[in-house]
Amino acid sequence: MNKKKFKYILYLLVIIVVLFFCSVGLIMAFKDKKAANVNSEDVSYIADSNAINIKNIVSVSEVFGKSIDEENGGAFGYLHFEVKNNTNEERNYQVYITKQDSTVDEINPNYITFYLTDSNNKPFELYTGNKLPNYDDFSVIEDKPDSKEIYNGTIKANETSKFILRVWINDSYVVTSKEESIAFEIGARAI
Repeated sequence: MNKKKFKYILYLLVIIVVLFFCSVGLIMAFKDKKAANVNSEDVSYIADSNAINIKNIVSVSEVFGKSIDEENGGAFGYLHFEVKNNTNEERNYQVYITKQDSTVDEINPNYITFYLTDSNNKPFELYTGNKLPNYDDFSVIEDKPDSKEIYNGTIKANETSKFILRVWINDSYVVTSKEESIAFEIGARAI
């Protein structure tokens, strides 16, 4: 009888330990998901992806870079995305990038050119000058020191703004056989 009771208690303890670890795992998974969210409550970033990854395969001119589209965007960064106001009030917002760690040598960010347009390919003011901005031209976000603002604006209540972001290695970069890359995540938030 004591052996039966001991086995029963042992099985019960094993089940409790398994349930405990499963619960901790679920809590951690949901916590990580929430932390990785690129949205604020008031403003959402909507896209199939929020990542741009560029390898040092080819460098191109601004003329070519501005013409990058979905068909030729493979070696470059090309991303359609939307920013949605989830409130019944007008909101100020910002679109930002966060440089990611690289598993190989990193391309110097000074060689990375950005071009942000609306969905009709009309560039925003920062992207209309004689020289398009590179990573170092953007301002660091004070409360997100690992991120830089690439655009800010105002969005009306319950509306959505559509964007196209093109990113490439500019033609002052000399392509070598050494493997290099750079990666960014894009996000949006109310400010």
